[in-house]
Amino acid sequence: MVARVDYDQRLHRAYRAARTLSDDTGRLWMDAIAGRLGGARSGLTILDLGAGTGRFSTMLADAFDARVVGVEPSERMRAEAERGSAHPRVVYREGAADAIPAAEGEFDFALLSMVIHHVPDLAACAGELHRVVRPGGLVFIRNVFSGRLDGVRHYEFFPSARVIDEARPPTLERVRDAFAAVGFELVALDTLDQEIDVSLRAHYERLELRALSTFELISDAEFETGLARLRAAADLETAPTPVLERIDLLTLRRPGQART
Repeated sequence: MVARVDYDQRLHRAYRAARTLSDDTGRLWMDAIAGRLGGARSGLTILDLGAGTGRFSTMLADAFDARVVGVEPSERMRAEAERGSAHPRVVYREGAADAIPAAEGEFDFALLSMVIHHVPDLAACAGELHRVVRPGGLVFIRNVFSGRLDGVRHYEFFPSARVIDEARPPTLERVRDAFAAVGFELVALDTLDQEIDVSLRAHYERLELRALSTFELISDAEFETGLARLRAAADLETAPTPVLERIDLLTLRRPGQART
């Protein structure tokens, strides 16, 4: 069973500051998506499912000259998106992975960024995406998957968070099978090393905001102990060394005639 995290309680206040990506890291992901698109790469209509505060919605709009619909179930996260990630080609809608407020075949592609571990019913999610993504369109799932967590640095300092995340996100195989069951085809699995922070000190300052959903599922004592470990490591760092995270990008295609 997927552990539920209520973003309306506290996380919406810290999420933007704690989950921001540098321009270079944002371009890394936009380039990875563009490399899998082929054909038309401008004037697209894109779904950002689980848009949060809109950090990817605006990047997608700019990178692909796109109309973007950010779908987000949390009322307060949507309010943060509308306030801090306003864009003339982006709209934010209330909805969920199993109830996407969109017409059949409305989107050229969909992005789910760090969302799949919040989805309680993968089959329903896959079915809805098959409905709203046009024939030939793509679904990009940016996430860490159970059994593939070695590239996430903060688990070194928060081992109880890793235990939770080994059980919480689905395996890559489970996601692939759920989408295959409704007709999606596997296109590729890319794994990217993104720079999340310029140093351990910067990483400490990010994580002390406690804006990772997993941190809502560990005790205050476990969180404070992990922060102390990270602070001690940061104090020993003699030269700033970038903190990297290894994140997967799973690409799936709805069969049909691709847009040209």
